[in-house]
Amino acid sequence: MKLFLSLVLFAAFLLCPAACADGVRDGLTLAARAALPALFPFFVAGGLLVRTGFADALGRVLARPLARLYRLPPAAAPAVVLGLTGGYPVGAATAAGLVQQGALSPADAARVNSFCNCASPGFCIGLAGLGVFGSARTGAALYGIHLLAALLTGLFTARGGAAPHAPARAAAGCAPPREGFAAAFCGAVQQAAGTALTVTAFLTVFSILLQLLEPALAHVPFGAAAAGLLELTSGLDRLPALPLPAPWRLTLTSFLLGFGGLAVQFQVRAVAASAGLPADGFAAAKLLHGALAALLTAALLRLSPAALAASAPGAAMPPLLRPIPAALLAFAALFAIWGGKQAKNKV
Repeated sequence: MKLFLSLVLFAAFLLCPAACADGVRDGLTLAARAALPALFPFFVAGGLLVRTGFADALGRVLARPLARLYRLPPAAAPAVVLGLTGGYPVGAATAAGLVQQGALSPADAARVNSFCNCASPGFCIGLAGLGVFGSARTGAALYGIHLLAALLTGLFTARGGAAPHAPARAAAGCAPPREGFAAAFCGAVQQAAGTALTVTAFLTVFSILLQLLEPALAHVPFGAAAAGLLELTSGLDRLPALPLPAPWRLTLTSFLLGFGGLAVQFQVRAVAASAGLPADGFAAAKLLHGALAALLTAALLRLSPAALAASAPGAAMPPLLRPIPAALLAFAALFAIWGGKQAKNKV
């Protein structure tokens, strides 16, 4: 299968050079105009937090909720906070930095990655809220739902592992060495540059794939949703053109934000692999995140349509959409049962 996919990609790149060139331009433009301006400062900030010892202070503040809710050690606090607020894939980059500094074990970092890789508030408000629905309030509500769904996802994915692991250096009683600010700043910038290059590369590759698939997506119903499954930003850009009522588009947008798209998921996998973090179950976790976000959105629309500005106060959820919350809840329950069995089998 791997050989077949490689041959298909090689043939597509060889036979469609114009589409590939357009994809490269689109990917680089997307990285330069949207992704890197929003993400690069957080890459640097995350590296500084890890290298200057602020992680210890943050860990002391969040130690109890991390341990009780997610069975994570205090050292995971920076990756949790930045992963929930900094945008894809800041959480994975911070967790990888903590592993490389000896503050967090790879197993615990992998559990952090299962739920702490989220869209940033600016992304939700600017692109999803204003770009798709013309409302910053809707974007802020979507971010709140996105954040709550991530925290709920962690209850299924992070608690299924073993108790927090002590890194080898910590177990030996050796604290990570403290760097001066100049050295920490240089290291953080260098690490951020490597992560930014990874993000740019994956955005470019998936922009090429979207260009190659464009003729097929144009003839597929709801092709914009399929594009969002590949690359989130491009998919959201196409959502306003879909002939769907606002409640449908809101629920679909919530799912896509939680799922993240394959481009984001491969970015996280690449960043995690650089620090030796396992990525087993990450795709299932993102699928659960998207399902829970869609469930919460559909439930909110049903309980209070006026809570989201994109839905008129008197708008009712379309009849075809009403079974979706129950279906998503059943999926989440099955995922939890499967995750619990997997954890028991590993013990």
